[in-house]
Amino acid sequence: MKKLFKISLILFTPIYLFAHSLVLSLYDNNDGTISVVGEFNTGESAAGALVRIEAIHSGEILFQQRLTDDEMVIPIPKIPYKVILDGGEGHMQEKIGIAPQNGFEKVEEKKELKTKTKKEEKPSRSLMQISSSPAVTISIILAFVLLFATIFISIKNTNKLLKEIQK
Repeated sequence: MKKLFKISLILFTPIYLFAHSLVLSLYDNNDGTISVVGEFNTGESAAGALVRIEAIHSGEILFQQRLTDDEMVIPIPKIPYKVILDGGEGHMQEKIGIAPQNGFEKVEEKKELKTKTKKEEKPSRSLMQISSSPAVTISIILAFVLLFATIFISIKNTNKLLKEIQK
């Protein structure tokens, strides 16, 4: 039993080393600015991640800069916006922005633009992204190894039982 525990501990430890996700937090500084904080849930710094502020209605990029530290202070846009934190392959977080103290200015939408963005938002199987995380790959390999080990042990025990019955 101790051997089995040690082996499983050795096999399952690498999964936790690769498992992490990006965390985006927005805070209102009450002075017309917001603090954008980006980090991984493991406590690892997200320095170098791209912070992008996009207008919700037009998709126009209002601000774009890389994090030099875990936190960045940005002036609050006057129009509705979303904050996107792009930490690289498979690590992207998006949140709706905090409204300024006086509220957002009204933005007129063009019907043509509105229908175009709705078409772009519709999910497509061809545009789906398959995870390329090492943790997923290791988990799948580990699952197959455990499956084959279980089958092997089952066959071995079945053969032992058959030999005992024949005696």
